[in-house]
Amino acid sequence: MHVHLRGLKLAYKEDEVSGTAAAASGCVTLVADMPNTQPPLRTPEALREKLASLEAGAKVDYTVYAGVPRSYGEAVEMASMGIAGFKIYPEDLVNLDSIKNVLEAAEEAGILVVLHPESHDMFAGPDYGWLRRVARPCHAEAASVELLHDAARECGCKPRIHITHASCPATVVESKKRGFTVDVTPHHLFLSEEEVTGPTHSWGKVNPPLRGVGERSLLTQLTIEGLVDAIASDHAPHSTWEKWMHPAIAPPGFPWLEWWPGFTAARLMRAVGLERFYSMVSKTPSTILGAGDRCLWDGCPATISVLQLERTRVYHKGYTKALYTPVLGMESFDCAATVIRGKIAYTAWEGVRGGATGVLATRVVH
Repeated sequence: MHVHLRGLKLAYKEDEVSGTAAAASGCVTLVADMPNTQPPLRTPEALREKLASLEAGAKVDYTVYAGVPRSYGEAVEMASMGIAGFKIYPEDLVNLDSIKNVLEAAEEAGILVVLHPESHDMFAGPDYGWLRRVARPCHAEAASVELLHDAARECGCKPRIHITHASCPATVVESKKRGFTVDVTPHHLFLSEEEVTGPTHSWGKVNPPLRGVGERSLLTQLTIEGLVDAIASDHAPHSTWEKWMHPAIAPPGFPWLEWWPGFTAARLMRAVGLERFYSMVSKTPSTILGAGDRCLWDGCPATISVLQLERTRVYHKGYTKALYTPVLGMESFDCAATVIRGKIAYTAWEGVRGGATGVLATRVVH
């Protein structure tokens, strides 16, 4: 429910075909694309261009978030275009009038408002690329959740609000206290800043940053105890040359779509059980997105994925354009097959099937 397929003017990093092919190879059946593209999806025109690109090339089902637009009228128009919701970035939080426009439009359309939980004015100092968890502290995350809650209260709006890629235990607790749903990423659950060091330090640079071992352990415990609603990849690819730059200037993010379900299952499924794991990676994300129910009964064109529960190692499958990852060589389960509405999109022995198979999953609902 959180990917960056890039495309448009950022297609050198990833595009709708390569990103959704990577998703199919990783047992991902639905992707929700974020709006920080070039051009940003903050206008109806840019949103139409992105939707057309996905319709032409998606290998799996998809939906899209819009960015915060310039006016209430544009927010209403974009909310009617079959999107999953609006995405609020930290830089958007300085303009509460625009935030309130989005909250009102989302409530009217019955769609989601998603927050990247960081408040820039609470950062501790410049980002030098090292000890980023100190420069971008946990209290900056929790404060942004409270700020969005206060904005919704001021405008009298009650849209569905979701907090994405929470990296701190306090963010999860604050989100649940406010009645919001919340997701975490595999990298915030299973990697710490201390562990991603050396020449490839930039590969593990993400926003929000990787935390310390203590925060990571507490976040994992909250996930096991059921306070976290969903797990989302935050697949954020860049070109290899960009990620070899100094950590202070390298762009944040790394690819996940080829591996994250199997990687997460290998580490979490035994602790939470199969039913709870399925809920966090499939059922609940679909419900939060408003993507409708999937089915397995006779006569229904099933959308399913099959993991091989035999341990292997993370390797590059060759679909994503982003040929770097800090989890390369780590233990994981692999994807055996992905089926989209009754059609095979991927098998481990044949690879990704040709031809676009994905559809806009939220159009039938909104």
